[in-house]
Amino acid sequence: MIEILIALFVAFVVFWTLLAYGGEGKEWSAWPMFLLFFVAILPVGLWLAPVGPPLVGVYWVPFLFVAVFIAQFWAFSAPIPPRRMECRSAETSAPIKPDDASADPAGLGAVFWLLLVGLSIVALFRYATSGAVAQAS
Repeated sequence: MIEILIALFVAFVVFWTLLAYGGEGKEWSAWPMFLLFFVAILPVGLWLAPVGPPLVGVYWVPFLFVAVFIAQFWAFSAPIPPRRMECRSAETSAPIKPDDASADPAGLGAVFWLLLVGLSIVALFRYATSGAVAQAS
């Protein structure tokens, strides 16, 4: 169970570092992403081969490796800010602003929960198959 605490700590540090440098004041609405971040780090860190020095009998480097990889993936896939381009109509001299169609976030709710449940099942499967995680021995 130390693995859960290590994954939680690593997720906390890396995720809030990301928010500090690029979150633009959205700390209170970021808890679902933090939860997904943590639940992604835990199973992959459990399944990766043990590397590095153990901390309280648990190899923490795979957890850190996964957290940094996910953080880089998330930071590099950030949307490009929209252009502020204005077009003028031939009939009028009033500027016409193009409509930016934003994605409907309602469709992402089901994907979020399915991913969260799936990653949790993977972590529970790792605990169930080995009795105790191989890293802890």
